[in-house]
Amino acid sequence: MLTLPDKEVFSTGEMAAICHMTKHTIVTAIERGELKASQTPGGHNRIQRADAISFLRKCNIPVAGLQKRVLVVDDEEVVRTLLIQILQDEGFQTIHAATGYEAGKMVERFHPDLIVLDILLPDIDGRAVCRHIREESYARDCRVLALTVLKGEEDIRQIYEAGINDYLAKPFTIEAIMQKIHSLLGVPV
Repeated sequence: MLTLPDKEVFSTGEMAAICHMTKHTIVTAIERGELKASQTPGGHNRIQRADAISFLRKCNIPVAGLQKRVLVVDDEEVVRTLLIQILQDEGFQTIHAATGYEAGKMVERFHPDLIVLDILLPDIDGRAVCRHIREESYARDCRVLALTVLKGEEDIRQIYEAGINDYLAKPFTIEAIMQKIHSLLGVPV
């Protein structure tokens, strides 16, 4: 397991050393859009810390000190509070939002590994939130677990069409949601 240096920006050479790859491989990943980078006026690539972490995770390179990140989106405070407490007790890093708008902002900043997403939010339907998130390159690999009171066949079909990976009907048990979360993240129970 590697340790990411305490820096906010990395050069391609530094990123290559961190990943145990060649500089050419890092440049190719940037050119293919697999690794986000900006260019200096001199034409050199610079990689932000969040983008470096996203790339390391995509490559399944474990980084010491990085917990799985979960964004909990639900307009019911009691549900958010309960899920956050349980997830933190399980060792996950958490953040929360009460609306679809807040969720979009949080995804951009937090780069979660999983979003636990209520479908019936007060401002934006959870399916629309998921479709928007899937358009962003930094969030395409993020897993999404929908929480919903909707149980109709057509509703469930629309949930999956929106890009949601799995769903759980409300009300749910702690055991059921933790099993789904662990399964989606590939973490042993």
